Amino acid sequence: MTVPDTLRLNEFGFYEIKQKPTPDELREYYAQRYYQENLTTYLPSYPPEEVEHIEGKLRLRHWVLENLPSSVNIAATSPEPEPAGPKSFLDIGSGEGWALAYFARLGWQVLGVDFSSFSLEKFQPSLRDRLRTGDLYEEVQKLADEGRTFDVLWLDNVLEHVLEPADLLRQCRALVAPGGVLVVDVPNDFSALQQHLLDTGKIDRPFWVVLPDHLSYFNQAGLRNLALATGWRVSKIIGDQPIDLNLLNPLTNYVMDRSLGREAHRARLEQDNFLLRTASLPAVATYYEALAGVGLGRSIVAFLQPA
Repeated sequence: MTVPDTLRLNEFGFYEIKQKPTPDELREYYAQRYYQENLTTYLPSYPPEEVEHIEGKLRLRHWVLENLPSSVNIAATSPEPEPAGPKSFLDIGSGEGWALAYFARLGWQVLGVDFSSFSLEKFQPSLRDRLRTGDLYEEVQKLADEGRTFDVLWLDNVLEHVLEPADLLRQCRALVAPGGVLVVDVPNDFSALQQHLLDTGKIDRPFWVVLPDHLSYFNQAGLRNLALATGWRVSKIIGDQPIDLNLLNPLTNYVMDRSLGREAHRARLEQDNFLLRTASLPAVATYYEALAGVGLGRSIVAFLQPA
């Protein structure tokens, strides 16, 4: 594998940056600059197809949650289920608040933590009172100290940004309710497809290495090892649309010609939205699980339960 000299392979089997920023530097970056200076890939506003895509992915993950064995049992399993209170949801690194809004609409008790309220106030201002701001580690630890537990914990494109992913997963282990689930979404980096693209000269650099945003670079094996070491078992992994397949074709290679990136992204949205409109959620989940099974997908979405 072609690896920049700024990275090292750690004991879990995934790559991480050698020279990490200090906690204060990281806190300042995300609290004062990340959203405010448009350093993120998030958009200042979203067209309808983007919103449909976000909502569709949330519906799919919700369906997977409902159908995990011995999970939070969100779906009724008998004609007359026992009465239960609303489920609880913690979004760590909640960003713009799309997941908070989705589960709040379902009547769940939702709470988000993030370095900044900037983006949530822009997109979900009605949920500002459901957000705690501050250092993620510190806020999660405060919740643990308060004795809080949650049916679903959510780490969507967060784990690759934090200084010590193992520490955060251990903290999450203390916050999960009996039968609960931790959902982790990370980029699928240093994949076999990416190495093939480098080996065959279709790309000239490991474009997925983005500093200082991403401090860790996960693959499935590394994420599984990390989960096991921090008290979790992997119940299911799904992928997503393998946009990197565009890099096999010089006419759609958005790494070598950045002007092609917008159309590649638009096509990915259209593919996902079409599937989620026309196929059943079980079929779509099976499709994305199969993609993950052969190492494809730009992202890895792991559903973890207490070991």
